[in-house]
Amino acid sequence: MLYSEIKERENRFITALKIVFPFLLLLGIFFHASQLFKHDTLNFVLLILLIPVYVYYTVYLIYYGFQTTLIDPITKTFNRTKILSKIEKITQKDQTLIVLLHVKNLSDINDRYGFNNGDNILKKLIEKLQTFLIEHHLKNVPIGRYSNSMFLFYTRHPFLELKHFMMLFTKSIQNAGIDNIEVKIDFSIIGAHYDESTENIIEKLILLSEETDKKEEENIALKPDAMNKMIIHAIQENRLFFKYQPCEKYDGCSQKLYEILTRIDLEEQGILSKQQIQRIVNHAGYEKEFDEKVIGLLLEELKPLLEQSDALFCIEVSPVSLRNTAFKRYLQTLFKRLKIDPSRFILEIIEKKSYEEMGRFNEIVKSYREFGFKIALGNFGGNNASIEYLKYLTIDWIKFDIEFTKNIEADTYRILLKHYIELARSLHIRTMIKFVDKKALFEKVKAYEPDFIQGFYISKPKSIGEIDEIR
Repeated sequence: MLYSEIKERENRFITALKIVFPFLLLLGIFFHASQLFKHDTLNFVLLILLIPVYVYYTVYLIYYGFQTTLIDPITKTFNRTKILSKIEKITQKDQTLIVLLHVKNLSDINDRYGFNNGDNILKKLIEKLQTFLIEHHLKNVPIGRYSNSMFLFYTRHPFLELKHFMMLFTKSIQNAGIDNIEVKIDFSIIGAHYDESTENIIEKLILLSEETDKKEEENIALKPDAMNKMIIHAIQENRLFFKYQPCEKYDGCSQKLYEILTRIDLEEQGILSKQQIQRIVNHAGYEKEFDEKVIGLLLEELKPLLEQSDALFCIEVSPVSLRNTAFKRYLQTLFKRLKIDPSRFILEIIEKKSYEEMGRFNEIVKSYREFGFKIALGNFGGNNASIEYLKYLTIDWIKFDIEFTKNIEADTYRILLKHYIELARSLHIRTMIKFVDKKALFEKVKAYEPDFIQGFYISKPKSIGEIDEIR
């Protein structure tokens, strides 16, 4: 039951008490009056007149109760009036964050699947949101429907952690959908102290959400040639940088593993992750050139650390690049020239649909492994070709999809995770569980004995200068 439904039930209960209490009082008056006063006509008439007064009072309360409902009839969240009034009453404004959640494709869902399905999607989305918040120790969070496709809630929580939670939630919904329907959502966050006016706060939240949508639309709308030029220009000016997220080895081995997160600083679009521009890079056919530039700059930055540490490094590369013989030659030449051991690097691939010529693909993978590289399947078990690739390709690592972490309490996911890890171990494939952000979750996933665990509980991403080995 949603927090708003609990409050609505309390409101109805109070209304019921307001109805019952006068009734009991009226009975008491009749009883005492019959004992204290004479049974004359005047007293009898006065007592009888109390009955229509009480009936009017009861009808008024019932009518008023139906008119003053606190919740939205479809999603069972607080309605717009109630959530705005609750935001206005926030006392510790400097400690409170307000979040706007926007279902971007609600109109499309209603058009394609009908309004009933659209309403059902919204209801299930909010139920998933409340479950997610409770799992992350955010209880009794007031959630309200501000407009047709927008919801508001507020909580006292550190900004960066809340932002991380919401990114996990939106990504999980967009990856899995709801009832096999794609649901596109985004969010914006602002401090309650931003403005004394609640109206101004909401307008700012909507503006932040629209700016995000606009940026995505601009990225998508960019022509391949324009994007190529922007990427090349950014790389030429060294506006491509990296973050390193440490992972923990389950058996306590001293060898460390770092996941490499690529960031690019584009003049007009700002700082973007590789995932944010991957679709445009793919559309432009720039995968090989982009991955070559990324790895070239990465090795220059990593060389001092590689000389001081035996750590492993995992970086995502496009499967299109991996299958390109020119890309393989580039990597072999680069690593030999820099005298870097390729066995220190894990090349991670994620592909939506499986490659048709699987035999040829496996020969390519084997050639990378013979040179020294290790190969990983990312988002394993998610909505991609990872299961199919496990059947045909010689793989060294699998990194489980976020759905396994998010649904660790669900029997199906727990059973699958347990047996996938056992299967991987029997195939001499190492495993990693990602997105572990709490100690309780860490203890749960550790019980499955994966080779590595990654997430904010282990460590947040670091710059090269923050890595322990070179400080």
